[in-house]
Amino acid sequence: MMHEAKIRLRAISPLFMRGADQRKAEFRSASVKGVMRWWFRALAGNYVTSDELREKEGLIFGSAGGRRSRVIVEARALSRPVPIYNGAQINENSWLEWQENKKGDSYNVRTGRVSPREKKAKEQDKTGLQYLFFSIKLLARRGKLVTFYEPNSKFEVTIKSHDSKAYEAAMASLWSAVALGGFGFRARRGAGSLWFDGKNGAMEALGLPTVLKSPNGLEKGIQRAIELVGNAIGKEELQAEPIVDYPTLTENSSAVAVLNLEAKEDPRYALMEFQEKYKSFRRRRSENDKKDKRENSQNNKETEKDNIARKITFGLPIVKWNLKKEYIGYKARKARRASPLLVSVKPFGGSYRVVLVKMKTKRFHENSELNSLADWRVLKFLDEMFKESVVFGKLDNFE
Repeated sequence: MMHEAKIRLRAISPLFMRGADQRKAEFRSASVKGVMRWWFRALAGNYVTSDELREKEGLIFGSAGGRRSRVIVEARALSRPVPIYNGAQINENSWLEWQENKKGDSYNVRTGRVSPREKKAKEQDKTGLQYLFFSIKLLARRGKLVTFYEPNSKFEVTIKSHDSKAYEAAMASLWSAVALGGFGFRARRGAGSLWFDGKNGAMEALGLPTVLKSPNGLEKGIQRAIELVGNAIGKEELQAEPIVDYPTLTENSSAVAVLNLEAKEDPRYALMEFQEKYKSFRRRRSENDKKDKRENSQNNKETEKDNIARKITFGLPIVKWNLKKEYIGYKARKARRASPLLVSVKPFGGSYRVVLVKMKTKRFHENSELNSLADWRVLKFLDEMFKESVVFGKLDNFE
């Protein structure tokens, strides 16, 4: 018997997923399946160790060793991608930049141009998610990223399998990807947040909610997704090892929280408020480090390490780094490590709120020096600013 479900999705935030032509947007089956596999590993981490994971993942999604996937994943865009730039102007729907207070142009009768005063006022009214999406704007300026999917773009993902357990595991993985994360470029900083385009019967039949009235629905969905994956791989008891080498969504290695910020009718402003507070948090810690450095001039090397830890723990590489002053800077610019902090924006009862997912691993990085400098407590310190409402896991995991 073939089990099949069609899941309609819509973009909450701009989606920058790329295809074979890295400059152009494309909603690809391979990319969607790759995200699903990542979330499957995160869910399966409740039951298996690192050694078992590869086998269990291959059992469901196939492996390079010749094992065929038990699941077919088909993805297609129902909306067309649009240009990031309209001539010299940034498309406001990219959220890279928009006019906060649109005013009428004041023209000089003789020259027919906008007056300097009006032009300056317009520039001051511009805002955007340039801090969260900084690399997107950089690539767009260089012509390396030219199209994207606007908010409210529609997509469809089809999941098929003759194996009922594999089908359920794939559905749980897709639900987790949509409910807790994002897709495409800068997905860990709010881009590519998707949600279900209306109530989906196939997901709901498995106990996976597609309409959330409150954050409590997330907890129920996470617990159900973990249960479905456990059933699919023949496991019932949670593993004893709480922290492993790969990101896992477990009670002892993660924290899923909804920020206690004012819910917004426009998801742009939910991310904008997070951006400003997050930027303030990182800069405030940097200023504190500078203060500590002045007060402890005899121990400059240790305070430099503290300063580095604040930067490293949010992910590598770090593009802007003063290589002349900080000895580890070169390694941090060349190394790669995805951020353990996932930021997305989701709908709750007609308004939008920011969701944070934090995942702790046994090692931060394979480089022993970078690994020793990372400080997991930074992820808990965020709560000082946001007072997060944790719906799964606990902040104490990041002590």
